[in-house]
Amino acid sequence: MNIQNRKIYDVCIIGSGAAGGFMAKELTAAGAETILLEGGRKIEVAEMNNHAWPYELPKRGFGFRHQAEMYPDDIEKHIEFHGDKIGVSRVRNLGGRTFHWNAATYRFAPDDFREWSLNGIEEDWPLTYEELAPFYDYVEQEMHVFGTRENLKHLPDGNFVAEAPPLRCAEIFAKPQLKKLGINLIASRKAVLLKSRKNRGACHYCGHCMDVCDVRAIWSSDITVIPEALATGKLTLRTNALAREVLINQDGRVSGVSFVDRITGKVEEVYAKVVVVSCASIESARLLLNSKSSRFPNGLANNNDIVGRYLGGHSQTTFTGYLKDLVKTDTWQGDGVTDHAYIPRFVDKHKDFVGGYGYQMNYVSRRYPLHAKSVPGFGLSYKTRVRDLQPALFQMGGYGKVEHRPTNRVTTDPRKVDKFGIPIPIIHFEFSPADRALFKAIVDTARQMYETLGAELTPGDFNNQIGGFASHEVGTVRMGKSPKTSVLNSYCQSHDIKNLFVVDASCFTTFPEKNPTLTIAAIAVRSARYLAEQRRKGNL
Repeated sequence: MNIQNRKIYDVCIIGSGAAGGFMAKELTAAGAETILLEGGRKIEVAEMNNHAWPYELPKRGFGFRHQAEMYPDDIEKHIEFHGDKIGVSRVRNLGGRTFHWNAATYRFAPDDFREWSLNGIEEDWPLTYEELAPFYDYVEQEMHVFGTRENLKHLPDGNFVAEAPPLRCAEIFAKPQLKKLGINLIASRKAVLLKSRKNRGACHYCGHCMDVCDVRAIWSSDITVIPEALATGKLTLRTNALAREVLINQDGRVSGVSFVDRITGKVEEVYAKVVVVSCASIESARLLLNSKSSRFPNGLANNNDIVGRYLGGHSQTTFTGYLKDLVKTDTWQGDGVTDHAYIPRFVDKHKDFVGGYGYQMNYVSRRYPLHAKSVPGFGLSYKTRVRDLQPALFQMGGYGKVEHRPTNRVTTDPRKVDKFGIPIPIIHFEFSPADRALFKAIVDTARQMYETLGAELTPGDFNNQIGGFASHEVGTVRMGKSPKTSVLNSYCQSHDIKNLFVVDASCFTTFPEKNPTLTIAAIAVRSARYLAEQRRKGNL
């Protein structure tokens, strides 16, 4: 193609999840001609068949998501882990992880942005809660977040669209007893429709949030902000476009993206005045590290060797108990969403660690008896015991803060590549002594709560082995005040390259115990509006 005739977009966005979706909506609304590259394809919810019983699915449901192509290209094989046991989620589909998530949406607290000032660990964010609060307000309305106002120090109330559904039987039973321990049990806060909208149904409490909502009650970028952006006529959507390198010009500015068409295998290029990377923490770091040049031999925007470092997430484990007072009862728990209830952080200070932890509750479908594989015996007595325990289910998932340290990182190696010849991500991660002390508190507190509630724990249902990240990985391209210790400013703009933005959880400076998606969305909107204003002024 003649270089003078090639198409140059105002903005190229890579990744279509919460960050990429909101970026597309805001930038096209501001008049920017935008192209959105997504490495996967658009998946229809009918493909998921998520109301089928396991015996009706291929391999009795084992590996079903892989067959639905959210994880194509043998992506789970093309990654390498060194250190402690963690897991990361690297989906390739339109909508990213918002296509299948539990939609838990919790604001970070003001103190969560000031770890260094308050606790002497990590660094302070280069923005405050007060600066982000208006964007929390906006995205909560856009995502249709429900909740209850609780006036808690560690969990700010949101700009809720609706009241949360009532607590269910086991949660109502537990709430006053846990209150005696100084522990609050509240309704969850979720980005879920409770009343139908155009092209989206209301939640019918099926318990399949994470499996992909078949009526699209859960907020997902592929059915909300991306269609809104397309409706402006300013967005070009390219699916199956797997980014391999961000291109730069002779002036050291980014000029576009080189990508592989997953269907044809052909390498193509797209050109833009601004590039926004929003591939999630592992893939964003991988893309920048693989974008080497004479000006950036260590990877794009990485002359300070910070890209890939400060990988974080949550320490996490799951506990499953059965409330003895509800065993053998003919009790209907009540309609509910997954993650129906939440125990927010209640620890202020601890001698062995800084930070806190919380518990998400009852986030599994009640169609399936989780305890069946742990109950001893067989035959009629076995079936009776499984049935007796089912109404008494009280499940908790503990989520704890993990310190951001420079040795926890993502790297790449040109000798280790995926099926497209792109160097794979290599993960180096170890929990610190403080991380392990905090995780021990998660386990000890869970045991105390179950004892207080008079719960029965079946064998294998109380997991005290530390793990992470529960799809909550963050960091690797962090924002900060100093170009020496960070990659981005508070608007997710590269310190080194003014027309490069990295807008997803990789920008997080630190990470508390709350889920990341609401904060990802709020930061993306703030960044998009800054980017649009800089374009209007002619600075980009």
